[in-house]
Amino acid sequence: MHLSTRSLLTSLFLGVAVAYSNVSESTCEHLSKALGDEVFYPESPAYNASITSYPFIQLRLEPACVLKPESAEDVSKAVKVLRKSRKSKFAVRGGGHNANVGYNNIIDGATIDMRNVSKVEIVGDVVQVGAGAIWQQVYDEISPHNISVMGGRIGVVGVGGFLTGGGISFFSPELGWSCDYVQNFQIVLATGEIVNANATSKPELFAALKGGQSNFGIVTRFDLKHFPVGNLWGGRVAFAPTADNDLIEAFTNLKNPDNFDPYAAGWVTNRYNGTAKTFTPTAIIWYTKAESAPGAWKNVSDIEPKVMNGLTTAPLVDFARNASMVVKTQQTNTIWATTTFRMTPTLAHSIHKKWKALIPKVAETYPGIVSELTFQSLAKVPDAATPNSFGFSADSHPEKDGVFLQIIFYFMDASYLPGLESALADFINIFDNLSEAEGAKSKFVYLNFAAAFQEPLKSYGESELWKLRRTSKKYDPEGFFQRQLPGGFKLFNETDEHYHHWW
Repeated sequence: MHLSTRSLLTSLFLGVAVAYSNVSESTCEHLSKALGDEVFYPESPAYNASITSYPFIQLRLEPACVLKPESAEDVSKAVKVLRKSRKSKFAVRGGGHNANVGYNNIIDGATIDMRNVSKVEIVGDVVQVGAGAIWQQVYDEISPHNISVMGGRIGVVGVGGFLTGGGISFFSPELGWSCDYVQNFQIVLATGEIVNANATSKPELFAALKGGQSNFGIVTRFDLKHFPVGNLWGGRVAFAPTADNDLIEAFTNLKNPDNFDPYAAGWVTNRYNGTAKTFTPTAIIWYTKAESAPGAWKNVSDIEPKVMNGLTTAPLVDFARNASMVVKTQQTNTIWATTTFRMTPTLAHSIHKKWKALIPKVAETYPGIVSELTFQSLAKVPDAATPNSFGFSADSHPEKDGVFLQIIFYFMDASYLPGLESALADFINIFDNLSEAEGAKSKFVYLNFAAAFQEPLKSYGESELWKLRRTSKKYDPEGFFQRQLPGGFKLFNETDEHYHHWW
């Protein structure tokens, strides 16, 4: 007999929860006094709705209370309460799509559910977006105005974590990382102060928030540059299993710098169903200049035999909604990891071949799993005058030959979690060795797809890491967000040789 997901996760996290010095009932009581009916307790309908809304089962932990703020001012009040006791631990969630357990929820602490801070408003040349919104809300609001922003491609993904982790958009090959089109961050600092970070006010914090995640405060609003947009071409297409190598070859050709097409966005995937023992190669692709479609995606759209063809011309808002259906219907435990490399004529084939040979063996050990191996393009780097935190040199062009892959496991049996996390690490090590053998390995780890065992912040390079640490020390001198917000990738931890130097 297998343990239930909730029972297993509770047991797995018991030691962690004790180490966190669980938030006492009195802390939740203090939150209730400060925020009234915005604080909810176990078994209440609002509490249960918050927990069950996480898209992946392993994320449905049980905090001591759930806080659902309505404004930046409410978040400020919560921070002031939580920082009064160094034993108070908390989590922050928006859409809840980070797959790492404990990164957007907590056992016995307080979870701040930001989804009511979700107003979307066009103000001049920006769209002001509450940090708790999902991208479908944004697109639904602005689409009638024939404009768009550098948002997510899957509508149900949350705005907050997506942007502070970088963000890949429909337009990233042409325009860059989504975070680079944030004009202003409204953020609550460790003191509870609500400030704006932009190119002229707190510019070091402005840069740090583009890839530095939750290490500096709680972002409550993003001001996003908007631009005119027409229809896109694209959609999802699935192929017969025999077409998998053709799909990998088509993507390899796309990532030849001589073939670079700034309007071609999307990804290619091979999916293994451990129950059926079948592979299904698929592509989810878009061409942002619909009148010239399919452009560089012609090598993919021409592949035969197809088993499903959803390629069409439609508004961006519809593509984001359609891409959401896979996530909405998944409802499984879901974990992933990532790595990055420079495309060569043979590397994607070598990685795919190795995964294809090994994944059936993993499925024999963990019956019923589904796994996906996905290849995507990296984004264009920003202008030197408006940097992010990723550490790419201003004269580099990762959008032309840079690739990041994602390996995913979907599974219902929660007891698989530790073993499959270990399998993820083994696969990443294998893929990195293949990349290194071809001299194509990149140090960069994309934070939004990184597993808990990976270190994306360190992958930005020593210089960028020190900038982030200095910014954290300036705006959070007591380390409130390092110590009391245990989830997320941290700039400091007690095993780090620099930890005691800083704190």
